[in-house]
Amino acid sequence: MFALFMTSTISSQTMPVIAANFATDLNTQVTLMAAAGVVAVVPPLVLVLICQRLIVQGMAAGSVKG
Repeated sequence: MFALFMTSTISSQTMPVIAANFATDLNTQVTLMAAAGVVAVVPPLVLVLICQRLIVQGMAAGSVKG
């Protein structure tokens, strides 16, 4: 929770801090936490799927010795 202490505005908070703010002492907004998880996972997943061929080529080129 170090990021929580270092950020003062909502626009500068990281994704885990925003998702943690959906859970309070009295209630937990599970649907918003699930939506935050999807929003956090989808962009890197799309990037990997688009660049998958280049990632595999780079791994194969790096594994060749000599």
